[in-house]
Amino acid sequence: MSPWNPDLYLKFEQERTQPIHDLVSRIHADDPKAVVDLGCGPGNSTRVLRDRWPSADLLGVDNSTEMIEKARETFPQEQWLLADIRTWRPEQRYDVIFSGATLQWLPDHRKLMPRLFSYVGDGGVFAVQLPANRESPLHQALLEISRGPEWRTFVAGCEELIVYQTPEFYYDVLSALSSNVQMWTTTYYHVLTDHRELLEWYSSTGLRPYLERLPDESRRDAFQREILKACAESYPEQDDGRILYPFQRFFFIVRKT
Repeated sequence: MSPWNPDLYLKFEQERTQPIHDLVSRIHADDPKAVVDLGCGPGNSTRVLRDRWPSADLLGVDNSTEMIEKARETFPQEQWLLADIRTWRPEQRYDVIFSGATLQWLPDHRKLMPRLFSYVGDGGVFAVQLPANRESPLHQALLEISRGPEWRTFVAGCEELIVYQTPEFYYDVLSALSSNVQMWTTTYYHVLTDHRELLEWYSSTGLRPYLERLPDESRRDAFQREILKACAESYPEQDDGRILYPFQRFFFIVRKT
């Protein structure tokens, strides 16, 4: 895919970082020596991990040059690694392997989760947050419009780039690895200025691979207008003119016992 845009991603930094805080607060690891943040992006999640465990040996990993450069610029004191999680093979074990809103971009979770868990040391934890908004009106509108005759040739294959599985799927995979599995979902109600911000939010994440397949700006604009038209009624204006964007996220913590 085309380069990530850290500045657009960080426009909603508070909203994107809150689930990181929520997951980190439930990780029971008093003094981990080695912590890795898989899919660290521009470093906002790694900063939360550093605040929680100030003495840990902390590494942020991401496959985006732009995101790693932003992280290094903002947090030069930390360790950053440009690497693809699909081929990442660490030489050490970690007390905490953390990933926030990243693994949905990787295929075959039935093999991926056990491989990543194998890099957790004895007594350590594997903590993950994944978007669970496939059924949201915005995502359903994206799927509906992208399958239309005007767009499907351009965006063929994009739907498979984001991997969504059910909690039952993850439980079966994770419970085969450990008897200590916690799972939960949370719906966050993001307050956005208008429907334009709804598209801005999604254009930096789930909508991104679709937009980059379109040949020019006019078609990208038309594609987004159709998506918004298909779902706008599901996000009505509130009394103050703003809109609420409910976004569900799925979390799990697995301890290596």
